[in-house]
Amino acid sequence: MIIRKISSIGLTKLIFGPVFFFLVFLGLGLVKLSAAETRTVLDSYGRPVTIPKVVTKVAPFIPAFCQVTEMLTRGGGRVVAYPTAGISEYFKKVFPDIVRSNPKPYDSRAVEDVVASGAEVAYGPELALSDTQKEQLRQAGVAVVAANGIATVAELSQSFLIIGNILGETEAQRAREFVAYYQGNVDLAARKTAIVPPNQRVKVLVLYGGAGGYRTINKNDISHHYLSAAGGVNLAADYMLGGQNMGGVIDFETIVSFKPEVIFSAGPTDRLEILKEPALAEVPAVKNGRVYACPKGIFVWYARSAEGAMLPLWFGTKLYPELFQDINMATVVRNYFANFYDYQIPDEELRVVLNIESHDPLGPGQ
Repeated sequence: MIIRKISSIGLTKLIFGPVFFFLVFLGLGLVKLSAAETRTVLDSYGRPVTIPKVVTKVAPFIPAFCQVTEMLTRGGGRVVAYPTAGISEYFKKVFPDIVRSNPKPYDSRAVEDVVASGAEVAYGPELALSDTQKEQLRQAGVAVVAANGIATVAELSQSFLIIGNILGETEAQRAREFVAYYQGNVDLAARKTAIVPPNQRVKVLVLYGGAGGYRTINKNDISHHYLSAAGGVNLAADYMLGGQNMGGVIDFETIVSFKPEVIFSAGPTDRLEILKEPALAEVPAVKNGRVYACPKGIFVWYARSAEGAMLPLWFGTKLYPELFQDINMATVVRNYFANFYDYQIPDEELRVVLNIESHDPLGPGQ
């Protein structure tokens, strides 16, 4: 028979060759689910998107939404592709399922990886992928849901709810509960600082980057809103403001001219560089030792993170310790990890998250 004349090498080339992969890629897009097997969710624009009734494999476009997915599914092993550069080892420790569900690991920024992962739905800000890439995903049978809201508390809350709706009824309810917690913390910080007169509010800059190449945030950045709720005045609110730009590079001369009373850095390394920088020695925040490193758990708090739900309270403890003396950030973080991550965070890890030195107490205001 003719079949017997096909060598094992020839068969391998047939199975794994580029032509076969291309056919499979196209074939995936031809698989249609019946109406009984699908449901509809709305994206950020209110557009309906058809997805499987039960979603078991997803590909978030950005690390922050990977974090939200793990939180809402309680580490349910549904993330089969994610932005590999943005997932820390600590993330994997808290949610080990992400290693099991995506062992390759597949990168959600690459169309070929998303298709190969078997993802049923991909979601996140549309700008994460080009229009061509999104269309390729749709042609391959992957539903693409725009979750664009990342600039304000209301927008980010909407994105959390969209992700919950994609994942299922239980996760949608969990998303609603989280949004209530998130917005509750923002409102709590705002209530506490409402008594501070506008002309007495602490003047602040947020700096990140380091090595002399610092960047700052304007009022288009989510952390600006956390800062405002905590009674801080973002001196760079209108800096490099244009379109959806969330900030930009800021030189030493401009930093000095702003005269910030408090500086929040992206992390401990940035903080030390700011304190040691001769060009910033006369800045009030530096002179008075009021330079603080923003916390970071499985993802940074200041950048569209679900852990950003705690940031207004942390900002408040640094800006107005007397008004936030009843807030113990160590307790806030412990409860957050327990309630939303199902993870009992050890003290040594908690200290790392909050940038607390080993000799300092885990007490009020930390």
